[in-house]
Amino acid sequence: MAEKFTYITLEETASVLTKEEIIEQLKYLGVQKGMTLLVQGDMKQLGTVVGGEQSVIEALMETVGFEGTIVMPSFTFGLLDPSSQKKKVERQYWKAFRNGLEPFDRRLSVEMDEDTLVQQFLRNDGVARSYHPIYSFAAWGKYARIFCDKHPLHFGLNQDSPLGKMVDFNGFVVLLGTSYEKSVMFQLAKYKGDQFPVRIISAPIRSGNKKEWKDLLDISYDSKKGIKEAMEYMEEKKVVRTTFLGKGCCRFFSCREALQAAVLSFSCLESL
Repeated sequence: MAEKFTYITLEETASVLTKEEIIEQLKYLGVQKGMTLLVQGDMKQLGTVVGGEQSVIEALMETVGFEGTIVMPSFTFGLLDPSSQKKKVERQYWKAFRNGLEPFDRRLSVEMDEDTLVQQFLRNDGVARSYHPIYSFAAWGKYARIFCDKHPLHFGLNQDSPLGKMVDFNGFVVLLGTSYEKSVMFQLAKYKGDQFPVRIISAPIRSGNKKEWKDLLDISYDSKKGIKEAMEYMEEKKVVRTTFLGKGCCRFFSCREALQAAVLSFSCLESL
């Protein structure tokens, strides 16, 4: 993927997208039969899609075929203990939150303010989901069960997680209208060096017939630090292929390239 790529401008894309047009652009990006893809998408950026989220999902499935695998992050930060929520919860409501939050459920637990693409993905036949109350992944295709099996509860985005398996399987990232900063692939780089401080987070899981608040070891989830530098490095090496769907910029790049770039940028930041 070292060649210089041609870019399609925003004016060249259709205002209403069909499944066939999405397939065409996925193939332009470089998606092929049998590939393993880590997909994140923002339907708002893609504009009007005939058939909505399901058309995007079917376009992905048809492009990689039954021999391919599609993986999507299905994170549920809303299950974090209220003391750790990004949106501040007043202390007086912590007890009500802890009592009211249901244990993580592979079928039912979703992040309500997240994009609807992954929620629709979870409704499709044959989609598996890893068991992690915060950092679960959904997968469809030949290796779906392998990606969703044995997801570690502690340090849920480490080498043994679905992110590490994406690198092992020589997978690729597809960002459909989402920015580099939102790509979860870069989070794996934090486990390649001495990252401190380690934090403890808590989330509800089911233990037998009861709800249990489980303490989990984790590293701070920072979606911006070091990503800009990694992005610049990757684009300088011309390993990112880009097109537009609607008004959304779509990117395609290797998981291994992303990990290498992020490790380099994080190490440079640590040395400053």
